[in-house]
Amino acid sequence: MSTAKLNVWVTKVGEPCKIDNEHQWYVHVLHCDGELLKWCGRVYTNLPTKCGHLEIEIPPGCYMVCATWSPAPAGATTPTTLGNHISHLVAVRANCGDEVCATLFPPTFHWCGIWWLIALRESVAMKRLPANAAPAAEVAAKAVETLLKQLPQDDFTRQMMKITENRPKPQ
Repeated sequence: MSTAKLNVWVTKVGEPCKIDNEHQWYVHVLHCDGELLKWCGRVYTNLPTKCGHLEIEIPPGCYMVCATWSPAPAGATTPTTLGNHISHLVAVRANCGDEVCATLFPPTFHWCGIWWLIALRESVAMKRLPANAAPAAEVAAKAVETLLKQLPQDDFTRQMMKITENRPKPQ
């Protein structure tokens, strides 16, 4: 049987190119349908990193990988919650005999808020919400915008905002 080796690296919060040696992260491997990987008597959740790194053997397949600061509830076999401060999800394809690397980026609160705000605005503008949800989305967008003005931007967010300011508006 030929498995794949998955190397997971977790970066510092808000710094996508610096590995986090300061926090304990817990890695979770999910199938693309959102179910946790269960293989060979093991559920692939709450896998602790060491120095921002974890190396595990997995069967060939396509997976979603993320990490959290806190573990999921003990004994969890479905991702009702994965823990606190979740990184971005990364899709990985692992073939027989592959060595696959995944770098997980945990964004800052401010960065998450910006993308939430963009999603709210675009959903309203493109009329992708049920009619009765649009007013609530507009109120939520104003609240998020007000909150974000009160929070300091981190360097990565400031740089990314330059990109988003000039993007085309949804039609």
